[in-house]
Amino acid sequence: MNNAILITGFNGEIGRQTLLSLSKKKELIIALDIHESDVKYDNVIYIKDSILNKNIIDSIFDDYKIIEIYHFAALLSQTANKNPQLAHQVNEEGSKLIINTAINHGKKHKSFVKIFFPSSIAVYGPRKLTNAKEQDIIKPNTIYGCNKLAIEQFGTQKYEESIAIGCGIDFRCLRFPGIISPYTIPSGGTTDFAPQMLHAAYNNEKYICSVDRSTTLPFLGIKNAVNAILQIMNPKNIESKLRAFNVQEVTLSPKEIVLELQKEFPKFIVDYNIDSKFQSIADTWPENLNCDEAIKKWNFSNNKNEIFRNYLIPEIRKHYEKD
Repeated sequence: MNNAILITGFNGEIGRQTLLSLSKKKELIIALDIHESDVKYDNVIYIKDSILNKNIIDSIFDDYKIIEIYHFAALLSQTANKNPQLAHQVNEEGSKLIINTAINHGKKHKSFVKIFFPSSIAVYGPRKLTNAKEQDIIKPNTIYGCNKLAIEQFGTQKYEESIAIGCGIDFRCLRFPGIISPYTIPSGGTTDFAPQMLHAAYNNEKYICSVDRSTTLPFLGIKNAVNAILQIMNPKNIESKLRAFNVQEVTLSPKEIVLELQKEFPKFIVDYNIDSKFQSIADTWPENLNCDEAIKKWNFSNNKNEIFRNYLIPEIRKHYEKD
């Protein structure tokens, strides 16, 4: 039986870049998504299906010895809040199916299956924190935040049970802030205004922002997001009972993002039409994340250099000019 890595939701913003990085390894990769892939790698087997299809999940674990899982399949914040029942099915029940199947797989092979799960700053709330720490009291007030917290807790519980018997899963999780990518234009997330602004500025398009110009939120460039995933999954063991870690690169408001972009694209114009649903969520998310635990436990490198000038602007030029 061949060793393999399973990645779900690989067509999403982070999943796509993570698959690119993982494809450079020698291991076989099983890539599962409800959409077809428009990019093909030689060591990847693509499966178009849902994480809710138990038969498909069982067949993957029957056919391969899964050693690592990168579980990105999910409904994002705004989409989840509009479709709470579907969000519960996908974000919670689908995730639990993956985790439980991995536990049984680990027991069968008397090993630990590493699982990466992307959580979110949406688990915080209902007040806006500054310097939010992992141990702060968290009471999410959105469907999406509740989904993420439920799987954080479920995965941590199952990890502790696995440690007690010496096999099962090794659950590892990051609480992501807003992600800014020069490669894709996301939708369905509360912090999507940042990457949408970046792409609009390059394409000389006026942008209508649905969040107040002074709303400050934490962000991470897609490159450092993927680096953080690979970093947390690299150590054989992480000596910590904490399984969900904060990561961020910068804190920015829409106004500050506009000023950064106008340095390179001086004709870029933004108007504001505040969406109360977006704003009410953003007002409960942390202004800044404390990353000390990630730095201490698994050497997270939170590069605080000028994210736009040094990375996002050069990369978005490359992205569009190659087409």
